[in-house]
Amino acid sequence: MISGFIIYLSIQNKKGPLDFLISRLSRLLPPYWCSIIIILALEALHKRVFNIPWRFDFTTVLANTGMYAEALHLPFLEGAFWTLYVELRFYLFIAILWKFVDLRKKSTYYISYVLLLAAAGIPNYISDVPLSGGDLNYFLIFWLGIAACKVLREDMSVWEYALISLTTAASTLWFQKENLHLLIGVPIFSALFIVCERAFKNDLVERIFSPLAFTGRISYSGYLLHDPVGFLLLGFFSGMALSYNLSIAMALSVSFTTAWLSFRFIERQDKKIAEYIKTYLSISK
Repeated sequence: MISGFIIYLSIQNKKGPLDFLISRLSRLLPPYWCSIIIILALEALHKRVFNIPWRFDFTTVLANTGMYAEALHLPFLEGAFWTLYVELRFYLFIAILWKFVDLRKKSTYYISYVLLLAAAGIPNYISDVPLSGGDLNYFLIFWLGIAACKVLREDMSVWEYALISLTTAASTLWFQKENLHLLIGVPIFSALFIVCERAFKNDLVERIFSPLAFTGRISYSGYLLHDPVGFLLLGFFSGMALSYNLSIAMALSVSFTTAWLSFRFIERQDKKIAEYIKTYLSISK
């Protein structure tokens, strides 16, 4: 949902679909590749120090590097990577849609939402339909994030947004019956999203919660690295018989530091990388 909000916000100052894709991939891929290097380095460490067998073959590593492991029915190097495959396809979906229609029109939003709802629901009646079901139900949650951006930046009413939020929660429950928490979680998160975004326009509130804003800025790098770094450290500390709380505190500290370094020296280079790619493409033409 946050991704949907940010993606729609970023569209406002992009020249077109290609500019949008270059911008998003320049932000998404470098920290992702950095996390893969760290994961492979930790795999090598496990094998050398603890004699734990290497888990991944060359094909699996290559497929993960390109974010298409799931398409080839290969395992992810890290469990958290599954969401990036969904996100990558959403970027492509937005770029293709933008090529043909004006994404800023409210009518485009509603028509797209209804079509997504229908496409995601097809497998409930007809199985094995190409491009239906699967992660399309997650696209509805991305679309809810876009709706939140429209409420806060444009002219969509809160009541329209509330209806979309409830529809998304109900339909997601319909598509994924095991995820009952989404029925409550999506509307609650939607309400918090709107309230918090408006509250942060207050200077005092912004100063009080600035550490939370910092956590938000490094959240992508933290998401990529918390599992390989954090769980490795927890396993190491448990072998040292450290207390549980101390182990958690130390693992969190190192994970946050690693995420900050990734954000500071890799993720924040996205604009330079994007400009280099666009310059290269214009020269190539």
